Amino acid sequence: LYVFGFRSERRIGFKQRASQIILQVPAEQIRRIKETEGIGSISRETQHFSQTTTMHGPKRIYQGKRFSTHFWVLMVLMSGVLLIYQVTTLLSMYMSSPIVSQVSFLINENGMNFPMVTLCNFNPIKKSFIRKLNATGDFSDQLLDYLMQSLMDTQTLYGNADRAELHVGDRALQVYQEHHPNFTIDANGCLETSFRFNCTETMKLCSFGGRQFDCCKFMEPRLTNLGKCHTLDMRAAREWMQKQTVAGVNAGLQIILDAHMEEQFDGTGDDAEPIFSNAFENGFRYYVHAPDTVPYLVSEGISVSPGTRVYSAISTNTYVLLSSENWGNCSEQWPPSYSTVLPYSSVNCDSLCKANYFNDRCGCSPFTYNIDISMPTCTPYQTFQCIDQHIRTQVNGTDYFHMPQCQECKIECNSQVYHAYNSYGHGFSHGALKWLARKNPGWSKAHMRTNFLTVNVFFRDMAHTEYRQVQATSLTEILSDIGGNMGMFLGMSLITVTEISLFMSKIGWIAFSKRRRDYLFNKKKREKVSRNMQTEEAKAQGFISGAKTAVGGDGVFLTQTYSKSQP
Repeated sequence: LYVFGFRSERRIGFKQRASQIILQVPAEQIRRIKETEGIGSISRETQHFSQTTTMHGPKRIYQGKRFSTHFWVLMVLMSGVLLIYQVTTLLSMYMSSPIVSQVSFLINENGMNFPMVTLCNFNPIKKSFIRKLNATGDFSDQLLDYLMQSLMDTQTLYGNADRAELHVGDRALQVYQEHHPNFTIDANGCLETSFRFNCTETMKLCSFGGRQFDCCKFMEPRLTNLGKCHTLDMRAAREWMQKQTVAGVNAGLQIILDAHMEEQFDGTGDDAEPIFSNAFENGFRYYVHAPDTVPYLVSEGISVSPGTRVYSAISTNTYVLLSSENWGNCSEQWPPSYSTVLPYSSVNCDSLCKANYFNDRCGCSPFTYNIDISMPTCTPYQTFQCIDQHIRTQVNGTDYFHMPQCQECKIECNSQVYHAYNSYGHGFSHGALKWLARKNPGWSKAHMRTNFLTVNVFFRDMAHTEYRQVQATSLTEILSDIGGNMGMFLGMSLITVTEISLFMSKIGWIAFSKRRRDYLFNKKKREKVSRNMQTEEAKAQGFISGAKTAVGGDGVFLTQTYSKSQP
């Protein structure tokens, strides 16, 4: 019996058909690929960016449908606008260099350095010296009155002085200097020496913390707008005199002064007429101020008359300002055009600025501005003429004084200011007069009642207030605020910024480089062909698998049987 099957023949036929399908390339579909190179490349990069970026929104926009896409576009745009507004506001604030002030109350447990105290006698000149000076009869009353006006403020002098009287006084000065060539009115002349009272004549008793000391050892003469004054500087004194360690009047400074009212001109007998310079009262004016400062320019003046006891409780304010390099406006250096040995301060700079202004126009400077005595001192008549010719202008009957603004004089970076809270008592008790008389039997009770006065200066508490300028923000704070806003509005970080930068650079590269566009276009074509081939191969593999299943289940086998015949 012979059996013949067709299974192998059908299997060979299916293999040939599969090979034909795999080898066939869909050329017509490839030709139908869009030729829009740039748009396709940008779309490809955008799709990649939206699927990989850490920024909130792009993925929802790219994959959304109609209404959803419009909604997320609107949300991202609104968030972007708000983010730009916030970042612009923060950068604008930072570029404006904002500063704030911090106020601190500092307690000094080891005591506080005692300030300088400058004392000035209101009595402008000693009557006994003028009598001695006028022994020759050529020192007239007009000359004395004229010399006292050299200490007055410039505008006060110009507003109150009489031109004719100033001219007479100036002529009297010239005549006197012809006979006395060494006589001058500047700080190196007579106003600094014998015209005024010396320290021992006015400072009778000094004590600090209840312990007496010779204050004249620590007094320095100083010429002010009140004439010759004395400044108490205890920085070089013994340690117990340099600091006040306990608050209150008993731990501070006490000075008993003698006004010497008998040395005033009263116009009686052969005396000259009373002189009015800058003071309306008798006694002393004192200033509490920091070292290396001009007392009458930086401090509050406190007046006390004979027979009076004054208590000055002082408080200290310290100012620490920012320099121009750190967003501030202070300075510790003199402007380049200034040359002086004085320590820098805005008040000193302003005074020398005006002194230079007068000197450039008139060849001299008024005393009140010539604080370092580096220029010739103007006489009252010279000051009057200089103002009249170079500084004053008249418009519609109104006088205008054109003084320099001195904008180069910035405020100093570190300064200390003392404020005094004053209380007064009048008269000396009998016990006080008796105690003073025991100190010096030459002091009569009548003289002490008429001339003596007491000044008490002390710290009200062992603390001071510090005002310090600081930068209102810093670069670190600005970057932190910007980062917080980026995260709140768009979920962005520094990594996101890098991603956006790379995406924009790729888009720009595509827009401006044809070579890049061609490369991406060809790459896309190759990838699409590869995907199509993989798809067709997958279909072919599926077809072959199906054919194998059909043959195995429904195949027909033919069997032929051969039998041997019987003869």
